[in-house]
Amino acid sequence: MHSYLYLYSEDDDKSIHKLNDLRTTILNNDANDYDTAQVIKKKIVQDYLLRGKAFLLNKNDKLYHLPAKNVREELYTEDSITVAKKEFIYEGLSTITLDEHEVIVIDSGSNGLLVDAGELFQTAINQQSYNKSVMENGALPTGILQATSRLTENAITRLRESWQSLYGGSKAAGKTVILEEGLEFNPLSLKPDELQMVDSQKQIISEIARVFNIPESMINRSANKYNSLQMNNIQYMQHCLGPIITSIESAISKNLLTHDEKIMGFYFRFDTSEILRTTEKEKVETVSKGLKDGLYSFNEARHKLDMKPVDKDYFVMSLGSVLKDSETGELTIPNMGVVEEQSGGENPNE
Repeated sequence: MHSYLYLYSEDDDKSIHKLNDLRTTILNNDANDYDTAQVIKKKIVQDYLLRGKAFLLNKNDKLYHLPAKNVREELYTEDSITVAKKEFIYEGLSTITLDEHEVIVIDSGSNGLLVDAGELFQTAINQQSYNKSVMENGALPTGILQATSRLTENAITRLRESWQSLYGGSKAAGKTVILEEGLEFNPLSLKPDELQMVDSQKQIISEIARVFNIPESMINRSANKYNSLQMNNIQYMQHCLGPIITSIESAISKNLLTHDEKIMGFYFRFDTSEILRTTEKEKVETVSKGLKDGLYSFNEARHKLDMKPVDKDYFVMSLGSVLKDSETGELTIPNMGVVEEQSGGENPNE
């Protein structure tokens, strides 16, 4: 799912506005002449998770992905404590030194999962290789062949090759074993369930999900504590995507905003509404409650349900409510048409 980055500003009254800006086109559509922004974002996340850092080249108002495995940071200091200067050595078709102002760094603060969870991934690869071997040789009768007389080396080799040829591979499943005179077959039980292969695979999948901060309920239905798509998406957003999104937003805002824009309260932020999409029933119930509570106007509610606006827009207000001015303490009772002033800022609850 493609999540878009937009530029926002926060005014003195704490209201937030989405701004039209050329930089959002680069971040959401065409990152450069050859790569779309979506492809660049996927590469960023891959490097961020697996290698701990992702690198972008900011050149001529375009963004280019620099594979983390090809980038080396050189740090310079004047006091042996703080970093005075950075350079980036990129080893692509040729070795190039890039200035720190040309490179955007998205840092996870870790060594990356290839280092931190390398043993887990190797175990998973080994298990996949073993499972593949079992599947390829699953039809092969597993056991010991005993001969009443001593066999020569050539005879043993021919017997092994003919046995593999006749009974090896999944297509040979169910074939009847025919033994020559003087041979006896003693089977060995190597069934997947007896080897606990299924349980072992489930455990490894669960561990991999854990290191990626993916909620187990998204890969294991029995682990779903919430009977709600919205709650699952919230868990996924908070624990898995949230840290990644925050790191990307911070790096983009740090490098693409001017000093004056930062002072004015500008910042880049992802629109995560698609990620947090609910079921249709949950969405209608949530919007309806916001409309009844006066949080949304009629047209704002229709917009959230992807419906066209009506001619006149209204807010739904309850006549039984009492409205209090947050600054003056003035009370308004709509169903009585009464306005009361609180003297001396007195708290009516005391």
